[in-house]
Amino acid sequence: MGMFIGEGTPVLLQTITVFEGRGLLDPQPLELRYRVPPGRTLGMLYFRAGSTVSGLVNVSITRDGALLRYFPVAANSAIHVSLAIVEEHPAGALLEVWAAGEGSGTLILDIGYLEV
Repeated sequence: MGMFIGEGTPVLLQTITVFEGRGLLDPQPLELRYRVPPGRTLGMLYFRAGSTVSGLVNVSITRDGALLRYFPVAANSAIHVSLAIVEEHPAGALLEVWAAGEGSGTLILDIGYLEV
């Protein structure tokens, strides 16, 4: 998989959403999803999140229903994670974003992928 922006197309999954947590063991879909087009592959380069939620929020990334990664976001905080290990997602793969947490507030997500 090429790792230079000139070699691919950026794909950004972004949202600003009101979040009502139901506990850390009860993830909710955030309606952020992307299906890799035929003849292409995809890799996540970074994850950014901001949260006004009053408790911990765990953002999960799944591929075709299987858990890939957890990104815990502390209460009333923001994080930026540049990924050192980039999984290659094949054509047809469906990536979805879920969140579980305690408390309520606003969740801001910016997840950057490169499609080649």
